[in-house]
Amino acid sequence: MRNDIYAIYKGKEYEAGISEESNVIVLRSQDPNDVSKGFSLYKGTIYFKYVHRSELEEIYRISTYAEYKGIKLQAIKEDGDKILLSGVIGDYRVFESLGMKIVDKGVYEKWVDKSDVTRIYEEKKPR
Repeated sequence: MRNDIYAIYKGKEYEAGISEESNVIVLRSQDPNDVSKGFSLYKGTIYFKYVHRSELEEIYRISTYAEYKGIKLQAIKEDGDKILLSGVIGDYRVFESLGMKIVDKGVYEKWVDKSDVTRIYEEKKPR
């Protein structure tokens, strides 16, 4: 499930983070070949590179959603044949009627079988 910021840099998609200076972007990779593009080893198998926003071809947020019992919910993660769904924006009574439990102020979650989900899809929004 992809729920993060991504950027296209030199024709390749990377996970990205926006620094406090919103013109500086940190790119993350697990590909050791990206060292040839100026990435440095951070720890383990994670590589990173700071770039200026103007060096990117595109930057966007991808969120994964699922339709469950006719309701659009965010799909947070997957574990085997289960999917963790989250509801934040919407009527809490709808979330409760779906058997979702509150996990934080205004945040409801529930693990469901993939077979109970009608559709899983991503939405991409420019940043």
